[in-house]
Amino acid sequence: MATWILGLIIVVAGGAAIIALLRRPAARDTSVDVDRRLVYIQNTALHVIDRGEGRPVVFLQGDDGDASDFMAPLLARVAYDFRALLIDRPGCGGSERVRHDSSLDAQTRLIRLALREVGAEQPLLVAHSWSAIAALALALRYPDDFSGLVLVNPLCYADASIRATDPHLRVVSRIGSLVAPMVGRIAHDAALRAKFAPEPVPFAEALVPLREAAAIRRPSERRRLARNTAALRSAAGLVTRYADIDMPVVIVVGEGDRVASPSRHGYRLHNQVHHSHLVVLPRAGHMVQLTRPDSVMETIHQGWSLAHERAEARH
Repeated sequence: MATWILGLIIVVAGGAAIIALLRRPAARDTSVDVDRRLVYIQNTALHVIDRGEGRPVVFLQGDDGDASDFMAPLLARVAYDFRALLIDRPGCGGSERVRHDSSLDAQTRLIRLALREVGAEQPLLVAHSWSAIAALALALRYPDDFSGLVLVNPLCYADASIRATDPHLRVVSRIGSLVAPMVGRIAHDAALRAKFAPEPVPFAEALVPLREAAAIRRPSERRRLARNTAALRSAAGLVTRYADIDMPVVIVVGEGDRVASPSRHGYRLHNQVHHSHLVVLPRAGHMVQLTRPDSVMETIHQGWSLAHERAEARH
């Protein structure tokens, strides 16, 4: 019996390894892209995409992939009117982790220094999902450095809802790393459906590498989610200070978002930051930057209008 079980384990493990190798995504094109670069800040490389000209609009990456994966449709629109800068947060996408300090303080310090390095003065800061907590921290710690905030389906409170942000990770963590490669694609697609719901998952080139890598990314994604959760919980002290944010704040929520529950996050933040502006997109989910890029673009223009009004009132 023991021999039979051992043989089964070997077969399963071997099959999982083969499937993982077959599904391993092709390496990204290594040709020089003038829009992409690594900015080295305190021995940490941050991946930055820089397109367009004019007033700077800075995007903070939310979670999966690098900053371009889920921002491509919106980026094209923003770069037409503004200078669009997309930054992968430390430890996400193409950016390195901070080697000795992965706290929210360290992340925001590096992001601020990177913006200075690339010459982005008084930008409008746009953050999606998990990155909202970093954007709010930047606004509180460096209020003179930014013109305003646009928070898209923000996750900004450490409550029970953050444990339900990725059903794929929950499924895979239960079945273990041995079998995960064989079901990674199925579970990943289920997670994508949850992220886009109640809207359908669109056919988008940006989603292809994420699906292809589904079988082999699970351990790293679990660690990444754990780091995101830890950063959110470590910022508990900031929650009581959200009302102190003086700059313009536009909050965009998908009415049907199943990841960042509007009632637990977006609506709650709007009630706490009394001068904020709330935009609710009916029948929309968590990934509105892909499904409703024109609507999000309108809120970016709104953010700049509010920033101009504030600047004129001060003079």
